[in-house]
Formats: sequence, C-alpha cells, structure tokens
Amino acid sequence: MPFKDPTARRVYQRERLRKKRAERVEPATIPPIISDPITELATWAKETLIVPPGHPLSGTPMALPPYMEAFLRDGWGSHESACCVGRKNSKTAGLAILMLGFLVGPLRTNGWRGAACSVSLEKAGELRRQVAAIAEASKLDVVVRRSPYPGAIESSTGSFETLSADRSSGHASGYDIVCVDETGLFPERSRDLLAGLRSSVSAKGGRIVHISVRGDSPLYSEILTNPATLAHVYAAPDDCALDDESAWYAANPTLGTIKQIQYMRDEVTRIAGAPGDENSFRAFDLNQLLSPTREMICSPSDLKKCFVDDLPPREGPAYLGFDFGESVSGTSAACAWPKTGRFETWLAFGSIPDMIARGRRDDADYASMVRRGELKLYPGRVVQLDKFLSDVQTDLAGVHVAGAAADGYKDKQAMDFMDRAKVRWPITFRRVGAGKDGGADCRAFQSLILGQKIRMKASLSLSTAILKSTIHRDQNGNPGLAKAKANGRIDVLSSSVIACGLAEPHFDRPAKRRRYRSVIAG
Repeated sequence: MPFKDPTARRVYQRERLRKKRAERVEPATIPPIISDPITELATWAKETLIVPPGHPLSGTPMALPPYMEAFLRDGWGSHESACCVGRKNSKTAGLAILMLGFLVGPLRTNGWRGAACSVSLEKAGELRRQVAAIAEASKLDVVVRRSPYPGAIESSTGSFETLSADRSSGHASGYDIVCVDETGLFPERSRDLLAGLRSSVSAKGGRIVHISVRGDSPLYSEILTNPATLAHVYAAPDDCALDDESAWYAANPTLGTIKQIQYMRDEVTRIAGAPGDENSFRAFDLNQLLSPTREMICSPSDLKKCFVDDLPPREGPAYLGFDFGESVSGTSAACAWPKTGRFETWLAFGSIPDMIARGRRDDADYASMVRRGELKLYPGRVVQLDKFLSDVQTDLAGVHVAGAAADGYKDKQAMDFMDRAKVRWPITFRRVGAGKDGGADCRAFQSLILGQKIRMKASLSLSTAILKSTIHRDQNGNPGLAKAKANGRIDVLSSSVIACGLAEPHFDRPAKRRRYRSVIAG
C-alpha cells in the first residue's frame, strides 16, 4: 500500500505489527465458574495488583476496599447497581480492579467487552487511565491502545473502551458491563445517553454500574430510589454540622485508611473563613443532595440552629411575607416578630394530585409535612387565596401586623383576594430576584438566620425549600433567590425571605426614649 506521508506509513506498520502479535497470543485458559466471584477477585487483587506510582502507597499490594467488595457482591446479579459515596474513597480504583478482573483476572471470559462513560470524555478517561496504570505497575499482559482516540485497553480475551458523553453513545455497541462515573452530576438532557447505555448491554444480558456522589441530578435520584436498582448510599445527614465527625464517617467509608481525617479537619477550619465553599464540601465530601457549584441562601444546618422546642411569645408588631402560588406551586406565608424573634410559616397546596404523587414529582416529602402540621391542603387543584388569607388572618387574631408584602408580579390579583377575605393589613409589593428589593431581602434573611436572631419550630418544609433553592447574582453581585430546578418548590422560603426583609430593620432596635426640654431659669 503506497503512502505519501512517512508518519502514516509508520502508524500503519505499527498497527499491523500489533495485530500480528495479538494473533500469536494463545487465548487464556478460562477458569471454571466460581461460586463466589467477588471473593476470588479480592484475593486475586491482593496477590497480584500493585498500587501505581503517584500514590502515597505506591508499590504496595492493591486491595479492594471492603465497602466496594460488599457493593460488588450485593450487585453481582443486578441489571443496574449504584454506589453513592463521597469523593476520594477509591470507588474508581475499585471499579478499575473489577475491570482488570474481567480482562486478565479470575473473571475473564472470551469476547468480554466493557466500557466507561461519564459527564465528559475526559472524566470517563479517568477510569481507563487507572486501569492502565495499575496494569503497568502490576506487569499485567494488556495492550493500551491510544488510536483511534480515545483508545482502549485490550487483553487476549477482552477489551475495555471509553465512550463519549453524547446521546448516541452505546446504541450500536454490545457490552457486558458499562461503568457510569459521576451520574449524580448528569443534567436532565443526559436521559437519552443513559437510555443508550442501557440498550448497549441488552443483547449480552449485561450490567450498568454507577459510581458517584449524590449531586442533585434528577436522573441519579430516580436510579437510587428505583426498587430495581441495587443501591449502596453513604451520605451524611442533610442537617449535620460541618464538624460532626460521625457525619464524616457516614459519607466516607475509607476515612482514616484511604481518605485522611486531617483533610476533613483542615477543610472545616478553612471553610469557616470561606463560607462560599461550604456547598462544594457538603456535595463532594459529605455526599449530600446538592450541586457542588450551587450557592444557597444558607445551609440547612444554619437553619437548624434557629429551631427551638418552646417558641417565644407573640409580642410586639409582626411583619408578614406572602408568596401566592398556582396549580403547580404552593401558596405560603411567613411572619416574624422582631421584639421576641418568633417566626412562623404557613404552606398550602391543592389536594389534587395527592401528596405522594406530588412528592414523587418534586422529590419532596409532602406527606410528612402534612402529618407535622406544616402543610395544609385545600380542595381541588388550586388553593383559593381568599380562603388561605382568611385562615392566616384567623390564626393571627389579636396580632398587630405592622407590615405585609408580596411579590409584585400578582399585585392586582393579590389585592382582589385580600379584599374578598376582608383583610386590612397594610400591604406593599416588592420585586424579587437580584435587584434592589430582592437583594436586600436575601441579605436580611441571611443576617437573621446566621445571627440566630429568629426562633421557630423545627420545619421540614423550610429546610426542604432551602435545599431546592439557589442564589443568582446580577452584574453588581446582588443576590436573588431562585429555584435550583424547575420542579423545586421554594414557596415557603420565598415568603420567609420577604418577611425577613420587612422585619430585619426592626430587630435589636433600641426602645424610644422620651425627649425632655431643659428649662434654665433666668
């Protein structure tokens, strides 16, 4: 074959030589079916594999982490399994050991094909690079092929490939196992990608294995809660304090052996001076249901510090905030008493659909909110605002409401319903979002929560709304409250932010003093 380009000739000859060399290799002897394949894999890993260079334990035997061994054993016969754990717990290394077990270890079979996929091709390549590095350090008989890009790892009995993150991946291929890395960071548009990966294992009766932090991906939430998925989840409680070491261990099963405790302590100390980094720490290291890049108005643990068993009295003037919803969203109100710090909220939904179905759609525990008395249901699909306002007014009988405010988007409609409910509160309308009113309200809410100046009963509804919210900033850096996802219901948080915006200037205000005129005789 003529070649005008010398480089093309060399590439062709090298590839031809590699193929001839591969043809001369005798197929490996396939071991008989073993009763406990994961125990065999773990034993083989300890005896055969070596930790590659660049790791503190480089050169030592490479063992399968116990939590990964338990996950792989429980999920061995499952069509789809998921291991949800904090970062840097060797979950990728555990899958690399599994892939080598299929390529050259006790699990090998002729014609085996595996693949890795992630949010990006570069991220998916991390698993392939780990497989290659461990194989090289352990002197295993595999060929690392880098062309065509992104390459593959081959043995005499199988191959392991890297897939791109587009929706066409996997549809035309047939794999025995597909490893999906960081599914918790997949956007909603990746649903077609996951469908293609599931299709790719259908012909060979293969499996999908997910390893990821929880993130806030609705796709991963569906996978973890699906009864057909074998899921192992290691996560800290949503409302845990950053320095709660029991929460660290809950999210990091290798803490103290692979992941270092001192790292966690150092990060908690650092975040005390950089609160903007708390979200990523909670998402990556505590494995909480958060996006690592999202900025929240405050953390659930900050709100928890304001919860009390015995509320202070309703004394002094009160300030009300409203968020009037429609058929999908909720209707809510919040009230603050600056003199005592008391804070109360009201939340309402239409009774259709039922709270189980609505909660499944919105990924929220509305049924528990109803049982706790935090959520009231009104007949039909839409809350009648005049009835809701009338009920709030009845609940606040005898309270001096010094001010009330709502989103100006529905000002005329709100005034009409207030007239029907015969409410005579002095109400104003504010612009929410990252502007003059919305920015000031967000800062006021943060000030009262972080300063622990308000006192309220433990609130699942408000905690959930905080987890569903995000902060957007305008070009001047002013904060504005928004939903993190389309199905996030943050209505009770919206009304609370407005109420705090009205009330915050009246907290810690000194009592007025009478003024006396001095009369100097003479």
